[in-house]
Amino acid sequence: MSDVPLDREQVLDKLEQLADVEHALIVEYLTVSCALGHDLSAEEGGATSDEGRQAAGAAMGLAQGEMFHLKDICGALVDAGRTPLVGRASSIADATGVLLTLDPPSAAQLRHVIGREKAIAGAVDAAYAGLAPALTPEVFDEPLLARLRNVVEFGAAHGEGSTRLRDALGEPPPADFLRVPRRETDNPFEQALLRTSDLAYRLVTSALREQFAQPDVFGFRSLAFTAMDALDSSNRALAHRGLLPAFTL
Repeated sequence: MSDVPLDREQVLDKLEQLADVEHALIVEYLTVSCALGHDLSAEEGGATSDEGRQAAGAAMGLAQGEMFHLKDICGALVDAGRTPLVGRASSIADATGVLLTLDPPSAAQLRHVIGREKAIAGAVDAAYAGLAPALTPEVFDEPLLARLRNVVEFGAAHGEGSTRLRDALGEPPPADFLRVPRRETDNPFEQALLRTSDLAYRLVTSALREQFAQPDVFGFRSLAFTAMDALDSSNRALAHRGLLPAFTL
């Protein structure tokens, strides 16, 4: 790796990439929450232990935290003259250069969720930390400099989130912690539920894209919140059927 500090445009390019990573992490933690049983009772297919319920809630809280990370990055990009596109990353490289997949996790990956989230969090935190040396008055003017420093400081704390999930679930986790492992279905009703979830997901991303690009337009914010509620309701119904949401791009 080069010791030469990044220039202004390189920092902004990296932030655009991290915005895509944050989007992927939102999907990651929403998937984990659903896999742990969402907020369903045990009789409805939810967690059968306090640890499982706490872990499902922790994963949902982490997803919400990633939404704030994404919002902060996109706000800084707008201030810097960039237009946030709200893409979604498919992978991130760890410290050794190995690519870690950020696609919605499979049942096999979810069975090793603690190790997976720890590895992803470490790679994301390292990516944020790598921006810090370039955040100087020589590269960025105020108030953008202060905003970018806050973005990097806030963003380089994903390891704390993975620790909260581990502490809630336990290590090793309970034997039946994975409540919703299924991704495939040939049931017409379940296929319709998947389509509804995907439609809500696409509406969320479209509304957020417009909201981030036009932060003064209140209507897109209201639409995004409504779409998020629809997505959560759809995903809860899927979890009740024992099926994970697809989050199809």
